[in-house]
Amino acid sequence: MLTPSAFLLPSVPTMLIDEQRGDITEMIEALQAAGRRTAVDAPEAIVVVSPRWVSTAAFLADDSRRHRSVVDLPEFGVEPRHDCPGAQTLARAIVEQAVKLGVRAATTKHGMDSGPGIPMHFIDRTRQLPVVPLSISDGTREEHRAWGEAIRLALNAWPGRVTFAVAGALSWNLHAFNLRREVPECDALDERVLAAMRDAQWPEIEAAVQRLGAKALPEADLRHLDVLRGFLLVAAASGHVLEREQLPGIGTALVEFPIARDAGGAGR
Repeated sequence: MLTPSAFLLPSVPTMLIDEQRGDITEMIEALQAAGRRTAVDAPEAIVVVSPRWVSTAAFLADDSRRHRSVVDLPEFGVEPRHDCPGAQTLARAIVEQAVKLGVRAATTKHGMDSGPGIPMHFIDRTRQLPVVPLSISDGTREEHRAWGEAIRLALNAWPGRVTFAVAGALSWNLHAFNLRREVPECDALDERVLAAMRDAQWPEIEAAVQRLGAKALPEADLRHLDVLRGFLLVAAASGHVLEREQLPGIGTALVEFPIARDAGGAGR
């Protein structure tokens, strides 16, 4: 059973640096508020797709009893840590549903990388909410949408309450970030992607990547957003942009999507 909203969660280590400095940004405040609303929905687990976990074969779900943190962005000078419980049975149910639909999927052990780990730091400070980390792959956008649909069907059938989220960034030009260099294409990519999600024009995301990706370097070519698109099931699914943050070379956003209870599979 799904909680009323799914999310695109921002994930960049500078959020942790800001917090350490006592600079509670508008993005941090928005993420904390989303965490409070999620707590009211009382999920028994949260399922989070990470663009920083890329499989070269099947899509993967971590079915560990407890997740340890994976340090994967050492160049930022901070080590995101969010050790937390897992949800073994739920992870396996997602994979079983995917396999039934013909999607290559398997369970494995991975841990909490910075994709889900950073936003979960602000959403669940107690580190008690079980998390199921999910990967993307090096496959096609169509395969990622099928993975998203399989996740949706598995969570619809799950007896407990579950929240779904996709974590990560939009533009992700780390070279420009390190040089503190503004890249107009990064801002343009983020604008087009957020407009596409707000206006339910999902094909525009791929068009934006094709046009601006060479300089904006979108994270994982935004394949994690294809998972989100597949999960939402309907072409008319639109999101509410709660907050956006633009750093030199990096763009992130917090976007909330209402869950359509009677959505069909057509029109993705």
